[in-house]
Amino acid sequence: MSLSKHNKYMPTYDFPEEILSEIFKSLPVKYLLRCLSVQKSWYHLIKSPMFVSLHLNHQKLTVHDNPKYLLFHNTKNHTFTVCTDDVQCQEYCKLEYPFEFNGHEWCALSNGLICISSVLFRKPYYDPDIHIWNPLVQIRKTIRESPHSILTPEEIDWKALAFGYLPEVNDYVVVVAVKLEPDPPDPSDPDPPDPYEFNPNTVSIGVFSLNTSSWNFYFQDDVYICAILTDRSVFVNGIAFWVAENFSGYRVVMYFDTKTEIMRDILVPDWLRIEERQFNDPFIYPLFYPYNQSIAYFGKNDESRHLDMWVLKQDMIDEFSWEKKMSVSLSENVWADVLGIRNNGDIILAKSNNLISYDLDTHEPYDFVNSCDCLTPSSHYFKTPSSSYEEGFKPPFLITPFVETLLWRDIISSNTSD
Repeated sequence: MSLSKHNKYMPTYDFPEEILSEIFKSLPVKYLLRCLSVQKSWYHLIKSPMFVSLHLNHQKLTVHDNPKYLLFHNTKNHTFTVCTDDVQCQEYCKLEYPFEFNGHEWCALSNGLICISSVLFRKPYYDPDIHIWNPLVQIRKTIRESPHSILTPEEIDWKALAFGYLPEVNDYVVVVAVKLEPDPPDPSDPDPPDPYEFNPNTVSIGVFSLNTSSWNFYFQDDVYICAILTDRSVFVNGIAFWVAENFSGYRVVMYFDTKTEIMRDILVPDWLRIEERQFNDPFIYPLFYPYNQSIAYFGKNDESRHLDMWVLKQDMIDEFSWEKKMSVSLSENVWADVLGIRNNGDIILAKSNNLISYDLDTHEPYDFVNSCDCLTPSSHYFKTPSSSYEEGFKPPFLITPFVETLLWRDIISSNTSD
């Protein structure tokens, strides 16, 4: 039989787009990528912005029909593993990391995209570029030529980064906040000016929009923050959050609202002075995570094996308060550091060589993953069962809910820079 005759009897799949969309929106990304090569009509449908948005929203909203995923981020070697969020916690896929930062990079996850940069680190690891990466389709976008990139690390007092999704406008944004070092005095000047005379508490804030590929900049003169205490950030409801220290020595949550374009801060629930906290508890790495369109902040006492969970409530625009969600005493074999939060809101901790969760209604622990050597923190990361991690003050694993997205499959090719 000739090729032309053979093609005459090949089946076609010309279903209405509405039916195909309803079928395709439930498929995982790896299967949708295979469907691209079936026929042209499928290809154009799957890569259309309308379907990309439909698929992402379906992954986020459908609880019972779709498997939920967790991203396990190994902070020591920056490997990423996606697993199902259930008792089996089966590996769904490993993400091929395309960057070479020698372990000195900042990462943030939002709606299936990962933002990565080394701008928070001093030389020789400093790189002014910011990268946004879709790991499932292996496509990334490089953000270049930020006005902040002309600043050298020596000119910066502190810098904070955040990355998040704005559902109201279907856009992703990168937030960069920078406090400059004061100009050093001139030794030859007999009457040197006050280095803070012109900008005593000024912070420059840049917001990059992925939709417009452009920056907007804001300046605020009343930001009384002397240090950012962690490279981690949380972005929810258009607000970027960081844990910082104010000039009075208190630990605060600093936040920037992309809607009001204002930066403020609120004292953390355990409002002890930094000096007192360091004296009583050598572990100073702040534990805070996104939780139900807000943030959860965890206070712990290693000696008493006690863990408190506080949730930030927004009472009205630019007004927040803390609500205690849970207070539990931990058994001797449970590490006091929260590794992450599941899709249902239950917190994840390590117990010996297993992972456990705490039910937020009953405040009781239950087994989550048994004998997961490849996922749970290894014993050599810890000093003793009652103390914190030996190096870096950062948990060796961070666990975050993960959703799949097709974004960029149709608009840029792999390793393209803008």
